Amino acid sequence: MKRHLIRALALGLLGASSAVMAAPPAERPALKNESYRAADGSRVLQQSIELPAPLAEAWAAFTTTEGFRAWAAPVAQVEMRLGGIIEASYDPDAKIGAPGNIRNEIVAFVPQRMLAMRNRQAPPNTAFDAAAFQKLHTVVLFEPLGERRTRVTIAQPAYPAGEPWDSVYRQFEAGNGWSLTQLHKRFVDGPADWSRLRTPPPVETR
Repeated sequence: MKRHLIRALALGLLGASSAVMAAPPAERPALKNESYRAADGSRVLQQSIELPAPLAEAWAAFTTTEGFRAWAAPVAQVEMRLGGIIEASYDPDAKIGAPGNIRNEIVAFVPQRMLAMRNRQAPPNTAFDAAAFQKLHTVVLFEPLGERRTRVTIAQPAYPAGEPWDSVYRQFEAGNGWSLTQLHKRFVDGPADWSRLRTPPPVETR
């Protein structure tokens, strides 16, 4: 079976489908790239999207096993606690605990406001420098915009200049934006149908 590798995080943050229906015009996602350079010269990769979902459901999409599986990956497990692990694989035949899975440790959270993670295990042979990425952390922010609308922002601060950081930045600029779009699809089209595997964007391997 074709191996589905990490596209990001983080998060990572995962999931997608070329087979899923396009969102109706009123619900097409408006992905915003709000990246900027911090006062110390480092880069902050920051992107956000507005979801047609209440805050509690947006939070559950990241912090419960059922919620994460509904959009991110066919194999997933979320231990929602400080020091807990969000583990996932794009391979529907993978098992929790396998050495090739994506494992992200929860390093901080404020319920329904903020979730911060650091990658502890990436699949083998990723094109970007996994060791460099593991020195960064990913923050997911949740902002209620009304009863049934929530803005979700994924931010990765403290990117230094130069390689390998430039390659990692490019990888996650594409990957995090893609994940936010798939999260939006989950609330427009419903939970992922993993019998028609949602394939992540291609990731080169060494």
